Amino acid sequence: MSNVTGETLSKEASSSRKRSSQQVYVAAFGGIGAAIYYLLLWLPGVPVPGIPQITMEIGAIFTPLLGIILGPYIGATAVLIGNILKSLYPFNIVSLVFVPCAPLSAFTAAMLIRKRWVGTFIILAAILIAGMYTPPFYPLTGFDSKLGMAHWHVYLLAYYDKIAALVLLPIAVYMLGSPSVFRKRVGLFLVMFIGREMDKALGCLLFSLPMVYEGVFGLKDLSVVRGLYVVPALFSPAEYVVEALVAFLVAIPVIKSLLKVPGISESLYVKNVREQEIL
Repeated sequence: MSNVTGETLSKEASSSRKRSSQQVYVAAFGGIGAAIYYLLLWLPGVPVPGIPQITMEIGAIFTPLLGIILGPYIGATAVLIGNILKSLYPFNIVSLVFVPCAPLSAFTAAMLIRKRWVGTFIILAAILIAGMYTPPFYPLTGFDSKLGMAHWHVYLLAYYDKIAALVLLPIAVYMLGSPSVFRKRVGLFLVMFIGREMDKALGCLLFSLPMVYEGVFGLKDLSVVRGLYVVPALFSPAEYVVEALVAFLVAIPVIKSLLKVPGISESLYVKNVREQEIL
């Protein structure tokens, strides 16, 4: 009896040590992820081919990938820390306002990889609904004589690609669960795209708050605010598609490489990619 008890205690102690070492391992990689993301934020934007009016933010492009590697909470935290540090030195009030946006992108991608799409669907739907009741768009039946547009037209131009992302959420999960390799790859691309759209959706909502567009940007004329939603409507979705494609093309070799490394492939969240048979 004493031998059995001793063996049981020994196994429990070994298991406890293994869990502790894994937690330290994951925390360490979380710190590395935050540092890498912080460095990426300092890189200059890359012009979108054929659309010189807009540039891609290198750091923001890879937030979904960080979520997939580190998980919804550690990945989002790493991105959050990187954003805060970048906003505080040198101090940038505009960047500080939009600090929560990129972490939501990492959280979304990590959840979708595990095919947990309902929560992210609710979050995005809540953002879209909340946006309707902010001053630039409320009431939707209103009319902006300076722009010559109804408020609901402005709302659609601001959020139509985010609405598309909402529709694509269950489709992405379905593709990830398909036995077809091609469909799985399409699903992974959609995860990257939806992750970026979640970032932008929250950014659009935050900008539509008076404390932001008036308090931070000094914009008192709502027609000007609405115009800032209308102007990039034709270009922004193209940017998000290109960003998602870049993240997708980088993600495949990075994830495959990480899954070959002992320890990483067993401890980090990226193991779900293998367990879900996505790559």
